[in-house]
Amino acid sequence: MTRKQKRLAVIAGGMSFILAAVLLVMFAFSQSVAYFYMPADL
Repeated sequence: MTRKQKRLAVIAGGMSFILAAVLLVMFAFSQSVAYFYMPADL
């Protein structure tokens, strides 16, 4: 691998890691997001 290919591989790996982390966080928050509370819930 050339230096350019190694750098692109590291950047692609980092971006995929960040994307996976963001997707997991969004999935976790979507399970607990409440847009409003009913008076009985309070």
